[in-house]
Amino acid sequence: MVIRRPSLRAIAAAVLLLLTACSRGPADHDPKPSPHPVFSKPLGTQPYAALQQTQNAGSASFTQKVTFTSKRGDAVQTTVGSLNFAGKRGAGKRDWTLPRTLPDRVKDALLGTAREEGLRDSSAVIAVDPQTVHYRSASAKYWLRYGANGDHVEGLDSIAKLRGTEAALSGTLLETVTTAKATAQRSTPGGGRSYRTEFGLDAAWGLLFPADLSEELAPVWKVDPTRAPVVMTLSVDSKGRITRAEADLSALLRKDNESALATVTGIHAELALAAHGSAKPAMPTSSDMILDAGKAVMADEDTKPGDCIDFNTGARTNALVVRVTCSGPHDARVFAQTPLGDGSYPGREAAEHRALDACGEAFDRAPSRWTDEAVPRDHYWSSWPLEAEWKASAEPVATCYVASRA
Repeated sequence: MVIRRPSLRAIAAAVLLLLTACSRGPADHDPKPSPHPVFSKPLGTQPYAALQQTQNAGSASFTQKVTFTSKRGDAVQTTVGSLNFAGKRGAGKRDWTLPRTLPDRVKDALLGTAREEGLRDSSAVIAVDPQTVHYRSASAKYWLRYGANGDHVEGLDSIAKLRGTEAALSGTLLETVTTAKATAQRSTPGGGRSYRTEFGLDAAWGLLFPADLSEELAPVWKVDPTRAPVVMTLSVDSKGRITRAEADLSALLRKDNESALATVTGIHAELALAAHGSAKPAMPTSSDMILDAGKAVMADEDTKPGDCIDFNTGARTNALVVRVTCSGPHDARVFAQTPLGDGSYPGREAAEHRALDACGEAFDRAPSRWTDEAVPRDHYWSSWPLEAEWKASAEPVATCYVASRA
C-alpha cells in the first residue's frame, strides 16, 4: 500500500486557505469607541465637562454683550477679545454704549465715578497674564502695567478683579459654568447640543461684576433663598466645546430706590466663542509705551503743582490719577494743592465751597503757562477729601486743576 504524503507546497497552501478563511470572518475583538468627553457624562455635570473641553482646546476668541435695560435707554458693554487658557493669558477691548438720557448716577455705577462727563472711561483695552494686568484707556497712547494683585495702591481692588478664574479675563459667563447644572438638553445641527442650565445668584453677583457695581445689586445674603436661580442657555459643538451662552441676570436687581441702578429694569448677557485652538490674544509688545502703575498711578493729593495727569486708571474711581509727561496729550494740569484748614469736617457742601474758593484764589496766582491750558478758558476744577479722609488727614488739601482737553 502506498501512502502519499502531502508535499510541503500543499501543506502551505492549505494553511494559507485556512488563514484566509479566518481573516474573512467577523471581527470578534473590535475596540470600543472612546466615550465622548462631554456627552457621556451625567446630564447635570455636562456643562462643567464642556468648560473643561473648551479650556483643553487651548484658546478661543470671544464676544460678550451685557445689556442694562431701562426706560431711559439701554446701556451696553461689549467685550471682544481672545483667551489663551493654557498660558492663562487674555486680551480684549471693552466698549460702553450709553444713551445720553441715562442719569449720571447710573453712568457712574456702570463705568465708575467720573471727574467730568466727557472724560468717562467708556472704552479700554485689557490684557492679563499670570504676572501682570495691563490696562490702556482709549484716550491714552500708553499701557498701565499693574502687578498680579493690582499693585499695593489703595483703591485698586478693581484692577485685581479684571483677572478671571476660568479665563484670564474676568466678567464672562464662563465664570458661572463651574456651578451651572444642566436640567434639559436638545441636539443641534452639526452634532452639538444646547442645554438649559441653572446657577445660583451668588455666582453671578460675585464673578461677573466689579465690586463697587455689585454693591448696587441685590446682596446675595439678602436674597430670598426660595427665589429661582439664574437660567442660562449653553450651546456646545460636536466636540463638546462651548460656543454660546446666554443668561437673564435681572434677578440681581434690587427692589428698592436706594440703588444707583433703581431705574434699570433688566440685565441680559450673551457670550459667543469661536476659533477654538487657534485664537491668539493681542498682548502688549516691547514696542508699546508701558508705564509702571506703581509709580505713575497715585492719589490726586499726591500730585504736585505743574504736574500733568490723566484720569482714566482702570480703577473705577476718581480718587486716583495717572501722572504723565506734559509734552504729550493729557486730561488736566494741576496748578495748586491748597490747604483747607485743620478744623473738623464742615460737611460735604461746605467742603466743596471751601475747595472751590481756595482754588479760585490759587488760579489767579498760578503761572499762565499752566492755566492757559484750561478748556473752557478760565475754567478750573477742584477735588477735596471726603469726611473719612478729611478726619484722617493732619492737613486736608484741595487739588486744583484745569481740564486740558474737551
